[in-house]
Amino acid sequence: MNLGTPGNCFVLVGLYIGNWYEIQRFYVGFEDNTKCTEANYQLKEDGHIRVDNKCISLKDDGKVIEAIGDGYVPDKTQPAKLEVKFAEGAPYGNYWILDTDNANYTLIYSCKDVLGLTHVEFCWILSRERTLASETKEKLYQKLSGFGVKTDNFLTTEQTDC
Repeated sequence: MNLGTPGNCFVLVGLYIGNWYEIQRFYVGFEDNTKCTEANYQLKEDGHIRVDNKCISLKDDGKVIEAIGDGYVPDKTQPAKLEVKFAEGAPYGNYWILDTDNANYTLIYSCKDVLGLTHVEFCWILSRERTLASETKEKLYQKLSGFGVKTDNFLTTEQTDC
């Protein structure tokens, strides 16, 4: 699938850094039975990005689950196409910022072919607040639909009692 050139060219020049709250996502197993998912991005001295994802487990008495990752921009002419990994020795996976205004919302897409047998897509809508206007979500759905991405795959992340 060709998604064109993702996002805003200023996504990591200080404006994108900071806290984001997950509003909706495609299914990912490691987020099963969780709520209050959030991400914090910080620029590291080596130019990479520290990715700190946290959520609350709904099955382990509210235990906070945290995953720290490393991201970077492999091609500086395309700053919205990042590579991110969450385990030492694991390969980096694509993390494309398809749309953001840096202050309110961001739309992230990732995909991977698995052993030539299947194609897996991931997508996230994040907000600087724990809620996001339905008009903004609809705008992002339209953008994804234009790329042939099925927006009915979205699950809503619970962001109450965090």
